[in-house]
Amino acid sequence: MTDILPTPRTPAAATAPDPGATVPDVRAPADGPRAPAAAPKQRDAYFDNVKFFLIMLVVLGHIWEIFRTDSHATAAVYTVTYGFHMPVFVFVSGFFSRGFMKSTEKFRGIFPALVVPYVIFNVLYRMQLVIIQGNDFRLHELFRPQFLMWFLVALVLWRLSAPLWSHLRHPFAVSVALALIAGSWSFNSDAALCRAAGLLPFFVLGLTVRRDRVDALRGPGWTRWAGAAVLLAALPVAYLWDLGKVLPKITHGVLLWNRGYDYMGFNAVEGMAYRLLALGVAVVLGMAFLAAVPRGRAWYTVLGTRTMYVYLLHGLVVKTLHYGGVFDARFFHTPAGQLAVTAGGLALGILLATVPVQRLTRWAVEPKGRWLLKPAHGGT
Repeated sequence: MTDILPTPRTPAAATAPDPGATVPDVRAPADGPRAPAAAPKQRDAYFDNVKFFLIMLVVLGHIWEIFRTDSHATAAVYTVTYGFHMPVFVFVSGFFSRGFMKSTEKFRGIFPALVVPYVIFNVLYRMQLVIIQGNDFRLHELFRPQFLMWFLVALVLWRLSAPLWSHLRHPFAVSVALALIAGSWSFNSDAALCRAAGLLPFFVLGLTVRRDRVDALRGPGWTRWAGAAVLLAALPVAYLWDLGKVLPKITHGVLLWNRGYDYMGFNAVEGMAYRLLALGVAVVLGMAFLAAVPRGRAWYTVLGTRTMYVYLLHGLVVKTLHYGGVFDARFFHTPAGQLAVTAGGLALGILLATVPVQRLTRWAVEPKGRWLLKPAHGGT
């Protein structure tokens, strides 16, 4: 699975015939006329652009997390990013998981495409802690979700639940209710399960939203400027929030979706209110982001088809630098240093989406796991 957020293809536009091409034999066979060949399909450039910008925000978010306490400006950018980028990432995952509602055949891809890469990369992330940071090796922790690996666990759970949502009259409302209630359950001590429950509404929304409502965000050119304006306006609000003098300071766990209400010091009512607020903020900023994304093909469009590589690989680089103390250098904690690591993060994300990296790491990102499955349709 090259792309962690697969994009369906749309019919390609008709092209004029090449006058120099060999003309095929169009005579009808003896048993009747041939059926016309199916039109070739091409990827939707807009959604590949969406995925490119989302995966860049994932990379930058993990870098900014290290430096967010250095200045209120960095904290504001970090807060706005985490206010919408993972909810939209999950929404897009749901939008392109609709096949799981229609056919159980799609479930055959879960194990080789998600479970096997999870085992490979989770071991790598765990061994980083042992080899670079010097943590003790504990066998029982080897397959416990480490760092960004929670998303693959959550995606397996969400996709397994997909058939359920097509049978409900109001699936999004039900998923919101479950997410609000789940914040007080005991499994919230596990960050992966906490995120799977908290972000569930965005997956269900992507799974069930009408296509025309998403297409409405790709409207006239002014919608791009309006979306960008909303995102920019969110930055001073986040800045004031981080100051804690004008707006009440709230734990960042609300936007990270990785902690239960008790852990964040909320009672059930307070926790539900803040989670509902986070849902609302994510929807508003997410809509603004989707409206702001360019529609047409660009140099980065093809890079949006390789998000799985960027997602799984970038953390190994970021954590190696972090655990190794590289980011402890004083320079990186200055405004110039933070601009440098931001530029470096963008370069890293682009590099990891290139064909050479894909060829070198396909064995781990897209392992040959189909041999673990039974033959389809009762074959031998």
